[in-house]
Amino acid sequence: MQQSVVLKASNDGYELIFRQAAGFDEIMVDLKTLLDRLQIDNTTDKQISFDMSTEGRLLTADQTQEVTKMINRYPLFSIHKLTADVILNADAMAMIERNTVHLVNQIIRNGQVVTITGDVLFFGKIHKGGVLRATGNIFVMGDVAGALEAGYPDHNDAVIVSQLTTVPKVRVGELLELVDLEKTVPGANVVYINDIQTLDYQPLNQLKRVRPKLFIQNGGHV
Repeated sequence: MQQSVVLKASNDGYELIFRQAAGFDEIMVDLKTLLDRLQIDNTTDKQISFDMSTEGRLLTADQTQEVTKMINRYPLFSIHKLTADVILNADAMAMIERNTVHLVNQIIRNGQVVTITGDVLFFGKIHKGGVLRATGNIFVMGDVAGALEAGYPDHNDAVIVSQLTTVPKVRVGELLELVDLEKTVPGANVVYINDIQTLDYQPLNQLKRVRPKLFIQNGGHV
């Protein structure tokens, strides 16, 4: 009969694998048996830290607590990490949202704040006093007379790509400032946080230089 808990040893330590097909009660019985045996065999008093994998099973908070309590009964054993090959639907959707470029074509009026999770390609219009806020990057192809806030609230690697002649205020990550047109360049600007942690402005053709990871992530070519 296949055991519901399998122990694997490696150069980095030990891994405990909970078989997906097994019931949780069966896993707990086999886990205790395995830990009892390991405690007897461990004659060196050496601390053992386990990486635990639940394969295609997600443990509930109560089940995770039970496993942790079981391990804590053995002074020389501890859990290094607990992983699974699956994630919650809500977590998966949030991950997709964060890595999606959202096409936004709307009017943002005075006093209105529109917040987007992920990157934004903006085709709409922002009136004076309106704010477009994104957790990722902002690429503007519309008309902007309001504020642009990328990397909100603290993603300092984000960028804003926009003409800034009518933009009063920009924010990238934690840095916010009024746009000084004397610091900007003609045409589309890349607004980003430079190596000395200040907002900087570069022409669009410098985007790949200042944020090369953006092109690796999105498969872009310039």
